[in-house]
Amino acid sequence: MSASAFTWEFAGASDTGRVRPGNEDAIAWDAGLGLALLADGMGGYEGGEIASNLAIKTALESFNKPLAPHWRDAEWTRKISDPVLKLYAAVSEANQSVHDTAQKRPRYEGMGTTFLAAYFHGDRVTLAHIGDSRIYLWRNRALNQLTVDHTMVQERIENGEITAAEAASDSYRGVLTRALGVDAVVEVDMRELAIQTGDLFLLCSDGCYDMLAHDEMAAVMNAWQEDPQQLVRQLVQQANENGGYDNISAVVVRIG
Repeated sequence: MSASAFTWEFAGASDTGRVRPGNEDAIAWDAGLGLALLADGMGGYEGGEIASNLAIKTALESFNKPLAPHWRDAEWTRKISDPVLKLYAAVSEANQSVHDTAQKRPRYEGMGTTFLAAYFHGDRVTLAHIGDSRIYLWRNRALNQLTVDHTMVQERIENGEITAAEAASDSYRGVLTRALGVDAVVEVDMRELAIQTGDLFLLCSDGCYDMLAHDEMAAVMNAWQEDPQQLVRQLVQQANENGGYDNISAVVVRIG
């Protein structure tokens, strides 16, 4: 952990749910690095599971190594802060690893994964996002979504073709417009913001937020704000009680 007036406590849970035969989600965190990761694979059970786990494994390995010199050779990288560049490099290497594996093994053709990363350093957090898994911030008893889904449905909402209320039943529901590992190069949404004592950051797959209304998620966060491990357990339990139609994964980071 970098020198900071803040501390961060991590907790996570991943569950198959009540319908799917296997779990294509993957989660990980490293308190020493201040890093939390979540991926939701696609491409069939085996391909999706491999994509998500490979992405997480590669990103962690990249983050544990010094930044490779070639990342500083390009003109554009000189304008980027070290935390942003380090996280971007880790995501890019994860993308390359998944893509290369799919290219070498025909049985995994087309596999990919959503990807979330939250890197806590000093008094800030750097976020990276690809796909329709989400990052939320619970602050001052209010829950706000920090990411925008990379889906056809989200594009249709932004284009005024449908309303947010109509999105749940839209025929394009679940169709991604961006995923890690599908192409040799992937566009990553990144942002950085200041953290505050008492903040709760939630990284979750669609199997979590699809099963819980926004108010239900906020109520769980409010009830278990002091206990991140119990908080993620309650999110998974409630998602299963509401149907559990998909794999359910959540990682919570509490700022102290």
